[in-house]
Amino acid sequence: MSLLGRAPADDRSALVRFVTDQVAARLVEAIEQDETDRHDGIATSETPLTGDPRRQQLMVGAWLSEEIAGVNQDRMHRGDPSLSEMVDREIRARVVAELTGSGPLEPYMNDPQVEEIDVNSHLSTWVTYGDGRKIDVGALWDSSADLTAYQKRLARRMSGTGEGRLDTQSPMLTFQSDDGSRVVMVLGGRTEHGISTHPRIAIRRFVLRHEGLAGLARRGMFPDSMVPRLHAMIRCGFTVLVSGPPGAGKTTLLTELLGEVSPRERIITVEKNLLELRLEDDPRHPDAPALFTRHANAEGEGEIKTRQLVELTRRLNPDRVVVGELVEDEALDMLDVASMCKRGSLATIHAHTSDVVVQRLAYYVSKSDTSLPEFAVWSLIAQTVDFIVHIDLVRNEEGDSAPVRRVTSIIEIGGLGEHGGLATTEVWGLGHDGELVQQAPLSTRHLQRLRLSGYAPKLFAPTGAW
Repeated sequence: MSLLGRAPADDRSALVRFVTDQVAARLVEAIEQDETDRHDGIATSETPLTGDPRRQQLMVGAWLSEEIAGVNQDRMHRGDPSLSEMVDREIRARVVAELTGSGPLEPYMNDPQVEEIDVNSHLSTWVTYGDGRKIDVGALWDSSADLTAYQKRLARRMSGTGEGRLDTQSPMLTFQSDDGSRVVMVLGGRTEHGISTHPRIAIRRFVLRHEGLAGLARRGMFPDSMVPRLHAMIRCGFTVLVSGPPGAGKTTLLTELLGEVSPRERIITVEKNLLELRLEDDPRHPDAPALFTRHANAEGEGEIKTRQLVELTRRLNPDRVVVGELVEDEALDMLDVASMCKRGSLATIHAHTSDVVVQRLAYYVSKSDTSLPEFAVWSLIAQTVDFIVHIDLVRNEEGDSAPVRRVTSIIEIGGLGEHGGLATTEVWGLGHDGELVQQAPLSTRHLQRLRLSGYAPKLFAPTGAW
């Protein structure tokens, strides 16, 4: 039975919006009732409706049949024929995609080559592919109001897995979709009390390709000669930071470096709010429990911070602990746990150039614990971090073609410097031809560790040194 009035007569887009609104209203009502029943202890299902997409799909399918039957009844009363089978199928597909899938974004969310989707308004959506292509696919919604309605439906459906709802009290929302993508939504537009000129959505997809270091080399991220060297560095148990600007491929490189870890090792990942590494879904890691932080509830209770999870990992028998991305407090946590792991650690950190990474890391550590003297900060980094692998987006001279993801520098941490700070050496850097080449030998300390692990020091000798 119709909830909002009579259906449009002929406009197919308007008819889709009408049926979507009808079914969406029923879905929101069912979710709210489910939450009330859980609060009262009378829920009939163990899984909340917000976290049960299968149950949502079944309910939406049943309501769709009822709403379309109501539309056909209205049409008969007006003397119009019932909807054709083709139109009926189209409406059902579009409404199901809107309410239980990704709506107009569904084709791009299902494309394994798509890495980022940026909705700037109802008129403009940019899609970025893995090969660097960036395309504006144009208008995907009829109006700003339609895009806002889509945002709120998606937020309401996903409220059980994110930070909260999208409304005037909370005009920003971040959550993880069922396929692992990070979704950020911003409320905006003239009719909304938001924080932007238009409603906006930014989606970062984490596609698991499992192509290995050799696959990254084939894509031009680094020369083939680096594959056995990176393999040895990881197998030896060095602690490695992957640095770079946003979108440079830090998580991709980190995931493939972790792919070199022996399947016999137990890797525990600790991430902030969202699971991006997803090692549990990687067949190369049969023993890789994932942990993630949690926000406080509406009453301000139940928050779980990175520090608490790091403390927990010590009791979970790890060989390695990976603290995903180092932002603020995570830096100290990562250094702390890496120094106590059997096999070191790996992490990513934002930096536009390789020479600022250690300063940023030291800043994060000192900010996390202001009681640490400067010497202690540098000492902790020197004792823990072995290498920094910097990846960048390299553009050609014209700047119009897609940028290429390239490792442009690998820095060795060689202990404390003579006059404070760290002793660092850029072991690999870009040569005159723009290729990554070894420019200096490794320190005796690291060569000795490699030798003890069964790797010949000659593998890490600069060209012509042996």
